[in-house]
Amino acid sequence: MNAQRDYDSNYQRIAKLLTKNYIHRWIKPDALSILPELRLRENIKILDVGCGNGRLLFKLASFMDTCELHGIDIRPGRIRKNQARNRYPNLKFHCCPADNLPFASEYFDLIICTNALQKFPQKVRSLDEMYRVLKSKGDLYILEGIRDNEWKNKFDKILRQSKFIRPEKKFLPQTALLSKSYLIHYVK
Repeated sequence: MNAQRDYDSNYQRIAKLLTKNYIHRWIKPDALSILPELRLRENIKILDVGCGNGRLLFKLASFMDTCELHGIDIRPGRIRKNQARNRYPNLKFHCCPADNLPFASEYFDLIICTNALQKFPQKVRSLDEMYRVLKSKGDLYILEGIRDNEWKNKFDKILRQSKFIRPEKKFLPQTALLSKSYLIHYVK
């Protein structure tokens, strides 16, 4: 009887983990895990490319009130939800594709792209757009979950085809169960 109850309890716990709200944590690194890696400073302009639910930007806005923060995503519904939640005057959301950014060249001091590059239809063009809007001596951080060497090799090839020459690469402590957190840092 106790064995069946334990089995049912474990089954229910696993079922909860597999719901829509938790499955992404199994296969993607947590966007907030990039925070300790960032070279943050006052009065800078930050862009989050493929910002999704804006979680990282909302966190940054909560303690960086002197910075200008922008998030872009191609999904209008996601941008509307983020704008509705936004209570920070220094944070703006824009609906646009990553391969055609609506910003002036060399505008941002820091660009972040977490768990999004895999989804971009034009990955190299998107990276080149990030390069265009990044200031000289600006930082680019890309965080992706790498499930196997095939995607890592493809990711590295995409980087080589872009204008980002020889970025610093490293694995972060694992923040997803089924993939490693692969961090790219580039200083222009």
